[in-house]
Amino acid sequence: MRVVHICTSIDPRIGGPANVLMRLTRVQAGQCGHLVQVITADDPEAVRDVTVSLHAAGVEHVACGPMRGPMAAGRTTRREIAAHLHAGVDVVHIHGLWQHAPHSAAAAARAAGVPYIMRPCGMLDPWSLRQGRLKKRLFLALVARRHLNRAAALHYTTETERRLVEPLRLRPPTFVIPNGLDWEEFDPQPIRGAFRAAHGIGERPLVVFLGRVHPQKGLGLLLPAFAKLQDPTVLLALVGPAESSYLEHLRAEAASLGIAERVVFPGMMAGRARLEALRDADLFCLPSYLESFGVSVIEALGVGTPVLISDQVNICNEVVAAGVGEVVPCDVAPLAERMQALLSDRARLAEMAARARPWVEKTFRWDAITHQVDAMYEQVVADRCGRADRAHNSSARVDG
Repeated sequence: MRVVHICTSIDPRIGGPANVLMRLTRVQAGQCGHLVQVITADDPEAVRDVTVSLHAAGVEHVACGPMRGPMAAGRTTRREIAAHLHAGVDVVHIHGLWQHAPHSAAAAARAAGVPYIMRPCGMLDPWSLRQGRLKKRLFLALVARRHLNRAAALHYTTETERRLVEPLRLRPPTFVIPNGLDWEEFDPQPIRGAFRAAHGIGERPLVVFLGRVHPQKGLGLLLPAFAKLQDPTVLLALVGPAESSYLEHLRAEAASLGIAERVVFPGMMAGRARLEALRDADLFCLPSYLESFGVSVIEALGVGTPVLISDQVNICNEVVAAGVGEVVPCDVAPLAERMQALLSDRARLAEMAARARPWVEKTFRWDAITHQVDAMYEQVVADRCGRADRAHNSSARVDG
């Protein structure tokens, strides 16, 4: 099968859809044997290492940037997408919503007669729609709803995400397929101590956040909640890339709360290093205001670290059902209370940790999830062929 993926950017520093897409396409090209192409609006020089990595895995990457304007339009994005979507493509998988590339792809796929699937990546979540409300409502009404309704299918990563979008009454069939992990990264499990040794943490209790350091992630809740902990020996590590202005804001807030000496900012960590940070944590914390899935949550659980997450992380119901973490509303007081309770209850943490890794291995391995994605593709292609056959038969009857 020939599959084309469209995403605004595949730069790993932006997190989320980019990292998921890199992992998915490698498995599709390697284990499934598909012909896979990724088209983005990135500056080719900015993602050269990513392109080399994808090509080594058998995935073709076309970077059409650099991006420009609020819609992140690449210099040649529209032309490149149209050039690559032709009759030989079986399906187009579009990731994202509010920028130029997804809608250029939807229009080009429709013009070429190729079925396309849209993955909104949480961008239709009510919280997301409230940010820049007027612009998004107008864009949804004038452009996005049409492309969404003409899609062959909508791809959500959790049942919660699908439920939250239901009030929009979009027409296409929906599929719920989670994001996954390359289990080879997690087996063998990282040995505890590397991250602690690198940052002089020793045996002190440690809470870790890993992800893009951004206001959406609820860090404005996490710092004051952490400041309320009764144990002054507990440390907090905020691991991930950040804009310098927001990083300085967080440092200033930590100082004003009297916890500057207990908050570590290691910056972006990739590969084995990020897993070592998660492995050394006593508790992983993600109090995000919006998380369509939460890959870092299953990464933490994959190395055996229990999680404390907000009820806006869409995988929260599954986490509670599996008994591998706890969920709180986006508010300082309950976040502080549950963090304190968990760090004070080593037996509870150990119980959740024991369940975490087996649950993730069983549920979120890419090699299993990719089969679900293939089934979605096959259904979409079969439906298109069925419609084409019905149209042909109807035309034949009229001609006769």
